[in-house]
Amino acid sequence: MTRRRRGRSGRRKPGWIDKAGWLAVVIAVVALLGGVFAISFDKPEGVDEMLCPKVRGPAAGLVVLLDLTDPLNKTQHKRLREIVDRRIADAVPDTLIAVGAVRTEVNARGVDFVSCKPRDGKQADDLYENPRMIAEQYEKKFRDPLDAIISGMLQSPAAKSSPIMESLQALLVGVAGFVDAQYPKRVVIVSDLLQHSPVFSFYRGDNWRRFVRSPAAQRLAGRLKDVTVEICRVPRPNARVNNAEVDNFWVNYFERAGVSRIFTSTCPLGDL
Repeated sequence: MTRRRRGRSGRRKPGWIDKAGWLAVVIAVVALLGGVFAISFDKPEGVDEMLCPKVRGPAAGLVVLLDLTDPLNKTQHKRLREIVDRRIADAVPDTLIAVGAVRTEVNARGVDFVSCKPRDGKQADDLYENPRMIAEQYEKKFRDPLDAIISGMLQSPAAKSSPIMESLQALLVGVAGFVDAQYPKRVVIVSDLLQHSPVFSFYRGDNWRRFVRSPAAQRLAGRLKDVTVEICRVPRPNARVNNAEVDNFWVNYFERAGVSRIFTSTCPLGDL
């Protein structure tokens, strides 16, 4: 008798099905573990003494200059705090934030507070981070010290002069790396803009034409290249100055300093 050959059915043996299934499981587990390791290696890097990332450095820069040489009323105090709080809230994590004041004494000018803004817990990953702990560290290491500094600055007595340019330049120089940094940079100036110092004074009738020909122009009108400047202007309706000359001076000043953009009406500090 002729033995008939068994036709091929195209089906695999049960053993093949088991092996294929186990192989799929192994691949899935490896992929899952790889994802976990990837997440673990993506944890935030270490920070330096200013809470800035050690490797990447700051993501942006925000410098705030407060002109408190003339007293503010309670409403203006409240408004000023709201302005500062909003600018800080809008800043992305790892923004280098520095605060200083306009001061008569040369040695007192510069940086009162400087720190990178840490994450506040809202951006925490629940898989490997503790949002509550991150929020507590944000308050303890960043927000509380900043609030204390600003509160102290608001108690400053009135001064007989207002060296705005000198204090601005001292603040810019005092923030390490800010002037030459390539990250986005912003300067917020809360002031009436009425410069009054031995170098230049609107109360003496000084103007841009005189200033730009003086040696002080080279020293005091710079370090703002590619910076966005925001002016929170404090009104002084009774000041005996030429307002047109004041406006003309600061337009030319910021243009010479290399400012990329100026905002002058986004945060008026009105006498309400």
